[in-house]
Amino acid sequence: MRAFIALIAVLALLAPALAVAKAERRYTNKQLCRRMTKQIGHFENVVLKQAEDRGNDQWADATLDHINRMKNRRADRCPEWGKQRSTLAKAKEQADKAKRVLKRAAKAAASYFSGL
Repeated sequence: MRAFIALIAVLALLAPALAVAKAERRYTNKQLCRRMTKQIGHFENVVLKQAEDRGNDQWADATLDHINRMKNRRADRCPEWGKQRSTLAKAKEQADKAKRVLKRAAKAAASYFSGL
């Protein structure tokens, strides 16, 4: 009888620990990347549209900030998205460089044709 009571006491003490361990699910890297991509899609397609439909600029701005944070987190954890982020950063840098060149060319052309 004492052994039975001791067994119940041990099970009563271990039950919450087992419940917590079971609740914490470990995701593989691929599952985590897929989950984050779905979350980003939800925020872009549902939450952001709701904010814009309701005309709430602060909500829309905060949602865009949150989407950018999630994209950065995804790029840090998922190699395929990290490659895309570095490619987009290079493209933005090249576009900015081309923009500066065009701006200087426009100034030069304006001074040439205006006679200044």
